[in-house]
Amino acid sequence: MTARTIICHYHIFKTAGTSIEALLRQNYGEGHISFDGPTSASSVDQASLTCTIRDNPKACTFSSHQIALPAPNLPDLKILPLVMVRHPLLRIRSVFLHEMRDDPTQAGVDVMAGFDAWFDELAAGHPNQLQICNLQTNLLCREADHPPQGHNEDGRPLYDLDNAMKNLASVELLGRVEHFEQDVARFPSLLAAHGLRFRIEEPVSENVGAPDFSLSTEDQLDNLRSQVAANTWKRLLWFNEQDLALWESVCERLGN
Repeated sequence: MTARTIICHYHIFKTAGTSIEALLRQNYGEGHISFDGPTSASSVDQASLTCTIRDNPKACTFSSHQIALPAPNLPDLKILPLVMVRHPLLRIRSVFLHEMRDDPTQAGVDVMAGFDAWFDELAAGHPNQLQICNLQTNLLCREADHPPQGHNEDGRPLYDLDNAMKNLASVELLGRVEHFEQDVARFPSLLAAHGLRFRIEEPVSENVGAPDFSLSTEDQLDNLRSQVAANTWKRLLWFNEQDLALWESVCERLGN
């Protein structure tokens, strides 16, 4: 029996997931399924993911914020994970701009002027602290159906970075937000080797929040650094030491 081959997009918040889903819909139309659990805090275990795939036998691609690597290993399904990562500081800036976008009090003002206070509030132990501290390592370091292994070090959570890198090593469809077109251009040939068609007819940029997203990573980081306090910048680096290492390892693998 030939295994059914599908793409599974592991959608990390603010890592060009909307653009990836637009490409998947362009290629597969109704054969693309986007799903999450009943609440924003839900998680989708491997059995539930497998059920969703089997309940949609004609679908080619699936996307969710609430699934975690590694992909299920099943004899009748060949699941090709698709993961986009992002420079952690630029991802955090995008999270902040996303939150400010719907705040009527921010209309007509320099929203980045509020970044330092926002960061301080989350860093002090806010329930959403994960958004500004090694989030990508947290989401990528897991064993099947297990929470991330981590510990607190002087107020910042640290996780199993080695396992995150191990999980990513098995992902062929890997890309970076800051090199979106370059990295996604690899996907058609990679998918063709698995018998799946994939075309990129035109660049797709959906739900872009940062005004300088077309600039280089270095220029975007320079802009961010100029807009925040020196101590905020220092703490951003400290809080995201693992995500920075993860980002650098992906850049070494894919090329700059």
